Amino acid sequence: MELRRRVVALASAGAVVGSLATGVVAATVAVADSNSSGVNFTSQTTVAPLVAHYTVSHGQRGEDSSGSVGDSRQLPRLNKTGKVPGADTSTSDTTAAPRSDNTSADSGPSRADEGGNNGKASFIGQASSATTCSYFGPGCNPPDMGLGASTDFVLQGVNTQFEVLDTSGHVQPGWPVSAQSFFGVPNTTTANGTPCDVAHKSQPFLSDPRAAFDPIDHRFWAAMLQAENAVSLGLPMDCPFKSVYYVAVSQTSDPRGDWNVYEFNMSQDGQFAADFTQIGLNRDAVYFSANMFGPSTGLNGGFYAEIFEANKAKMERGQGGFTADGFFNMKATGPGTTAATGPFIADTLQPVINIDNSGGSGQVFVDTLDGPDPVSGHFCGFFGGGAAQSCSGLALWRMTNPTGHDRGGAAPRLTATYVPTKPFVASPTFSVVAADQPSCNRCVDSLDLRITATPMLRNGVVYAAWETGLNNGTQTVPSIEWAQINLSGSEDHGSNGNGYYSLSGDTAVSFGALMPDAHGNVTMLFERMSHTVFPETRYIVKSGGGNFSGTGTLLKAGEDSYRPQLCGSAVLPVCRWGDFSASSFDGAGGIWFAGEYANTLNLGAPQNGRNWGTWIGALNVDNQQ
Repeated sequence: MELRRRVVALASAGAVVGSLATGVVAATVAVADSNSSGVNFTSQTTVAPLVAHYTVSHGQRGEDSSGSVGDSRQLPRLNKTGKVPGADTSTSDTTAAPRSDNTSADSGPSRADEGGNNGKASFIGQASSATTCSYFGPGCNPPDMGLGASTDFVLQGVNTQFEVLDTSGHVQPGWPVSAQSFFGVPNTTTANGTPCDVAHKSQPFLSDPRAAFDPIDHRFWAAMLQAENAVSLGLPMDCPFKSVYYVAVSQTSDPRGDWNVYEFNMSQDGQFAADFTQIGLNRDAVYFSANMFGPSTGLNGGFYAEIFEANKAKMERGQGGFTADGFFNMKATGPGTTAATGPFIADTLQPVINIDNSGGSGQVFVDTLDGPDPVSGHFCGFFGGGAAQSCSGLALWRMTNPTGHDRGGAAPRLTATYVPTKPFVASPTFSVVAADQPSCNRCVDSLDLRITATPMLRNGVVYAAWETGLNNGTQTVPSIEWAQINLSGSEDHGSNGNGYYSLSGDTAVSFGALMPDAHGNVTMLFERMSHTVFPETRYIVKSGGGNFSGTGTLLKAGEDSYRPQLCGSAVLPVCRWGDFSASSFDGAGGIWFAGEYANTLNLGAPQNGRNWGTWIGALNVDNQQ
C-alpha cells in the first residue's frame, strides 16, 4: 500500500492537550422520558480532536507484520463491571431467569452439505491465522468483524485484516491487507523515534474493526481503534500512551481504490483508553462511540462511554476544517436508584445506520439498561444477584443538529428516552450463561447484555438485538432479545415490537445481527451451538409484526467443537466467542450478513489451535415499499 499524503491537523500538540483539558463542560440534562417511568438522563459535552487526515491508496500489499510467536495471551473482554467470563461457581438459581414466551424446537445437528446453496450468495470469509490477527504471533480470538456490501463488492474486516471480495466471493487482487496498511498507521516509537513494543515488531495495537456501506452516498466506511500503553487493556507499557480511532471512507463506490483516513483522539485525559469500536451513518454525519476504561481512581471508578459526530460531506471530500463534537458520561437515574446502587452508567451506545434518511432529525443511538436498572435497581444478574435480578429497558438517545457548528451554528444537543422491554439477565460468570458444545458444557462465552451488532434504521424504525439468559421450560440457555422502536410513535411496519428468540434443550443462540427490508420484514443472522451441534452460523426471517420461529436456515455448519483442547478446562473454563456479527444493505435488494463458525481443528499453522472461521451470505429482498 502506498501512503500518498499525510496531512496533520493544524492544531499543535499543545493545542490538542489544551482542548482535552477544556473540552468537558457542565452537564447537559437530557429530556426525561415520555412514558412516565420516572427515568432521567444526563450527559456532558466533549470533543474528539482531529489528529490527522490523509489518503491511503490500496495499490499493493504491505509487508508481513506477524507478531511475537511466543505471545498467545487472550486479552480480557472488557465491560463496565470490570469482570471477564469465568467458570460459574455460583449457587444462584438460574431457573429464575426470565421465562421465554417464544421457544422453538431445536432441529438437532446440521448436515455438512446443508448450507452453502441458499439465498443470493454464500461464501467463506476470513479465518483464524497469524495474519488475520497479526499482533499476536499465533493469531487470536474471537473474530471481531465488520461488513459492508454494495451490489458489486463486499468489504470485510476481521481482527487486524481487511479483505475486498466481489459479490460471488472472489478475493480481489492485492487483498487482504493488514489493518495497519489499510489505515496507513506507522509503527510505534517513543518520543525520540526509538522503536517500542519490539516484542510485537513495533506494530500498533489495532482492534475491533467495523465496516459499513452507505446506501445513500454509495461509499464504504471502516473504523478501528488503536491503543498503546493502556493499563486497562493489558498492553505493553514502553510506548507513549495513545487512544485513537481511525475512521476511513472510500473516495468512490469502489473499495479497492483510494480512501480518506481520519485519526481522532479518543482520550480526554491521557489515561482512559477506548474499547469496542462502534460506527453509524445518516445523511449528515458519521458517528462513532466507545467504552472508555481507565484507572480506578478516575471517573466513575474507571469507566464511562462517549459518542461523537463527524462531518460526513467533508470526510468524503478528504477535507479537514471540522470538529468532532460529542458527549460523554451518559447516566440515568430513576425510582430504583439509591445510594447503594448509584446511577446507571451507559455503555455501548450503538449509533444506528440510517438506511433511508427516515426517523426525524439528527442521529439515534441505543443501548440496553444493563445495570443498575434505574427503574428496579436490579444489577441484571451481575455481582452475585442471581437470575431473579433481571433488568429491562433501552435508552434511546438522539443527537440533533450534529454538524451545524461546522457552519458557525449551535453545537449538537443530546436527549434521551426510556423504552420499556421484556426482562433480560446475565449470569454470575459475567456472561449471558455460557453455551454448551459437543466437547464441553457451559464453556463458550455468549457475551453480556450489550447490543453488539450495529442497529439499523429504516422507515422510521430502529432494529436492535442483544443476548440474554432465558428459561426455555427445561433450563436456562443463551438466547436473543430483539426490539423494533418506531421513532414516530405510530404502528406502521410492525413497529414498537419486542420479543425473545430461544431454542429448546441446551441449544444456545447468540450474536444476532438484524436487517429489515422495505416492508419491515426482518432477517437475523445468529450463531447456534449445543451438546450435539458444533458452533455454526444461521439466519432466520420474520414478518414485520411477527416473531422469529423455528431454527431458520443454515449458512455454514460447524465442523468441530471450538478449541476443544482448552474450552471447559481448568486453564480456560469459558472460551471467548463473538464479539460481534455484522449485517449490511447494498442499496438495491440485497441483505448481507457475516457470522462465525467453528472450523476443523488444526493445532499447527495457520490456526494454531484457534479453530474459528467466518462465513458471508446474502438474500434478495423486495426493496419497493
